[in-house]
Amino acid sequence: MALGSAALGAAAWIGMDATIKSMAPHYGAVQLTFLRFVSGALFALLIWLRWRSPLPRGREWRLHLLRSGLLLFTLTAYFHSLTVLPLAQAVAISYMAPIFISVLAIWLLKERPAPSIGLALGFGLAGTGVALWPQLSNSHTPELWGVAAAAFSAVAFAGVMVLARLQAQRDAIATILLVQNTLPILGLAIPAAIVWRPLQWAHLPAIALAGALATVGLLAVTWAFRHIEASRAAPMEYTGLLWAGLLGFFVFGEVPTVWTLASAALIVTGCAILMRRH
Repeated sequence: MALGSAALGAAAWIGMDATIKSMAPHYGAVQLTFLRFVSGALFALLIWLRWRSPLPRGREWRLHLLRSGLLLFTLTAYFHSLTVLPLAQAVAISYMAPIFISVLAIWLLKERPAPSIGLALGFGLAGTGVALWPQLSNSHTPELWGVAAAAFSAVAFAGVMVLARLQAQRDAIATILLVQNTLPILGLAIPAAIVWRPLQWAHLPAIALAGALATVGLLAVTWAFRHIEASRAAPMEYTGLLWAGLLGFFVFGEVPTVWTLASAALIVTGCAILMRRH
């Protein structure tokens, strides 16, 4: 059940990625990040008003501030990569994150992952490498900056997820959802105002959809991290590459290559190993 919840979160986030990518020609990465948090905050507020879970107090804010800052940098860098890279490729690069998550979980959370987790992560890393090879062997400067942004996002996202594991043990999900959507708005308000482009009314449904999918993703992943170790949930992130390939093809006309298909096969194998073991 928890692994399924982690996979649902990955699928929801890929849907958010595709929604953001559809608006990339019209807005910059900073404004898109700001709009995603504003939309997500509205859904988070509705959920929090339903449950009225306690807000952080005193020193409890430190973890929330740290995670919010990391999340802000994660999405800003990742949304930039979406403006210059195919969806499946940006997602593939971001899937270095589960590797960093497992390493940080061992170091900070004192987790002791089973050997099958290492094998699953190995297949996932191999799949990511296969997906990246064509880009790294024949790419231009804008795409290289996109690769660098996606890689930076993966490192920051690992910190976000490990902190999520810590917070899931002490804070209500509704509280986490509200705070993690609200604090980045404050941090992005001035930068977004500087680069602001007029909103098009036709994009409002897409902005709302991005916030809704982000909310579903965060709820699903936080619930999973409440019930299983971060190192066990991390490899399920790889399933999102399959959705990225499908959405890239049907929405953006990005035809999957042999490299992409081989990458997906390796990633599915890794996830199958993980699910069979647990």
